[in-house]
Amino acid sequence: MSKQQPNRPECLSWALVIFWSGLTFVTVPFVRNAVDYVRRYWQAEVFTYFVATCVILVSVAAVALLIRRRQKSVAAYVWLVGIAGIVVYLIFDLKAGSPVEAIHFLQYGMLSLLLYLAFAHRVRDHSIYVAATITGSFIGMLDETIQWLSPGRFFGTEDIWLNFTAVALVQIALAVGIRPRSISGWPDGAGLRRLCRLGAIAIAYLGLCFLNTPDRIAWISARMPLPDFVADNNNVMVEYGFLLGDAASGIFRSRLSVEDLRRSARDRALAGGQVLDQYRDRELFDEFLKTYTPMNDPFLHEAGVHLYNRDVYLQRARDATEDDLRRRQFTSAYGENRILEDYFGELLGASSARWSAALEAEVKGKIDNNQIFESWVSRHLITAYTRQQAFWFFLCAVVGLLSLSRFFGRQAIV
Repeated sequence: MSKQQPNRPECLSWALVIFWSGLTFVTVPFVRNAVDYVRRYWQAEVFTYFVATCVILVSVAAVALLIRRRQKSVAAYVWLVGIAGIVVYLIFDLKAGSPVEAIHFLQYGMLSLLLYLAFAHRVRDHSIYVAATITGSFIGMLDETIQWLSPGRFFGTEDIWLNFTAVALVQIALAVGIRPRSISGWPDGAGLRRLCRLGAIAIAYLGLCFLNTPDRIAWISARMPLPDFVADNNNVMVEYGFLLGDAASGIFRSRLSVEDLRRSARDRALAGGQVLDQYRDRELFDEFLKTYTPMNDPFLHEAGVHLYNRDVYLQRARDATEDDLRRRQFTSAYGENRILEDYFGELLGASSARWSAALEAEVKGKIDNNQIFESWVSRHLITAYTRQQAFWFFLCAVVGLLSLSRFFGRQAIV
């Protein structure tokens, strides 16, 4: 990259950013079908190997570019190879859980490069890397919002972090690996003001996402008309809850406090027990989830999911052929049962789902006593802080950045 201005029109560079972002957005409703098609004919791991191969090829091309430019700094090569290694490691780390998520590194890695090329028309100092990272992360938030509004897709804070990671790693590779000759020096007042404004926009939008809880949507829809796809959307952006239990009986997250769980279990035991028996068949579980959602009945929803998980873990334990896997599954089944007994006891007793003393003793004798069980039910709930605390944090961050933007603006004028 030369010290001259890019030889393509600025509008074309930004058009490519818009095109790539738009392509990402419009494909959101169809991604699930494409993934199912790939899984039908190949294994899901094909995404892992495909993305890893692309990363390796791009890294080889970047190293070739440095050699062509006669880059003598060994550090530049080390940084490029190191960052490529980090990306490949993260891709294979996703393989155990959701190999499909590796696609984020392709989508947002390319977006990161396009953003750099677009900002390069006007930004010639090192703030370009931060500006591109913030903008790419903001686009990633918009992507997750569209997924929230799309049937069968979900908003995920983990995906927002994944998008940020992909964008940031490409910018780091550019800054310390490629080291464009056209970029040098620290930002002036105008550059710092740009970063503050971009940061304020991104943090404000992220704050809106973290405040967009189901009860907030219900409160707004009760006071003003909202489109049906928003008011009736069972998907959630974020939810806040409580971290309950202990190391002895199991740890889990719930939308309700201990007192609310036990009071509901006592007051709704008879009717709730009948519901659990009605949907006990695994083939009816999807119907149960649609009927008793976290929005309209969080208590029965959580009870039903804990019960379903307990039964699935128990069946997997009985079917397992490996001792370690069998022990883990028995441990999980026992942990879910302890949560049901301790917090949904009356409800469980009013159904036919309560384990006999003999079965509980049998399972307990096969668990790993050194493992602390943590339930995956409602694992996405935020328990480290409340919605009110999140509100004040994001508000202070936005106000602080805007104040800094004004200060740097005055510095630029002086």
